[in-house]
This record gives sequence, structure tokens and C-alpha cells, in this order.
Amino acid sequence: MSDPALELMVDAFSDLRNMAAPLILARHERRRQGATAGERLSTPQHIAMLALADGPRTMSSLAAATGVALSTATRMVQTLEREGWVERPAAGPGDDRRRRPVGLTPAGRRVMDEASEVSRMRLRRLLERLEPAEYPAVLEALQALRRVLQEDADADPVDAVSKASSISQSAGAPGESGDAPSGRIPSSTTPR
Repeated sequence: MSDPALELMVDAFSDLRNMAAPLILARHERRRQGATAGERLSTPQHIAMLALADGPRTMSSLAAATGVALSTATRMVQTLEREGWVERPAAGPGDDRRRRPVGLTPAGRRVMDEASEVSRMRLRRLLERLEPAEYPAVLEALQALRRVLQEDADADPVDAVSKASSISQSAGAPGESGDAPSGRIPSSTTPR
């Protein structure tokens, strides 16, 4: 039998996620016209660029770091390349494109930094509507969530990379990532 308090937290967190996701996506769509590059950047694209902030990564490493299937990471990088925000060294004869590292360009770093600041401003506007007396409880809850998320990420980092590498070899139609492992974002639902 499960703990009723735990079930209440699961329900509350699920409700919050279900409420926030459509709001985030709707705002993203509304701000596309006349917006700066940092404001137009999708959340998955921003997460991918943040994963590249410390230096170039292979596609498998980027997929693992962002929690998406390899095919999704590849499409995302192609979009970011067209914008001039990431780059890969030119392939030599017989080189495997998937093994070439992907890195941020100077323009990509500027867009990533702008998107980070836009995100922080939006969070600030939302959180400043809380009562100051609520700040400690919210902060404590966020710190606890961060801790368990970090514990989950640290549990088996090698497994995360091997899952990302094996996505392209898993069953299903080529290019589909609906068969992505649990906890990963299937490409059919990744906002663009």
C-alpha cells in the first residue's frame, strides 16, 4: 500500500506539470512573431545549447545529456546549424557524421545566454506573485526536488549514454523515436 501523502504529492506535481506545459507552449507560439532569437528558442533547443555550453559533444552524448532520442537530437542540431548557432567540423572522407562533435558558435552562445535570461525573467515575474512568507516553503520544496533529480541522474550515468547510443538500433521504423526509453522525450512530442 502506498503512502497517501506521497500520492498527494504525485498528484499535485502531475497537475502542476499538466497545467504548466500548455501555458509554456502557448506563450512560445504567441511570442514567435517579432521576438528575438533568444525568445523564439524552444525549450528543447535551449536545453541542447546549455548541454553544449561547456564544450562540444558527440550526438550520442548530446542525446544522453538532454534526455532525447538520438534521432531527435540529430534533427535539433540540424535546425540549430541552419540558424548558425552550432557547428560541426567538416567531415573527411569516410568520416561518420554522428561521431563528429557539435559545438556552439559565438552567435549560438549569445542566443543561449539571451534565452537563459528571458527564462529567468519569466520565472521571476511568476514567483514574485507569491507571498514573501511562502518563499521559504517553495525554496525548500525546490531544493528537495533538485536533490532527488540529481540523485536519479547520478544513479547510472553510463546507462544513460548507452541508452542514447542504442536508440537508433532499437525496434521500430527508422527515424521514429516513439520507442524511446522511459523518461526520454519521443521526437513526436518534442516541441520545435
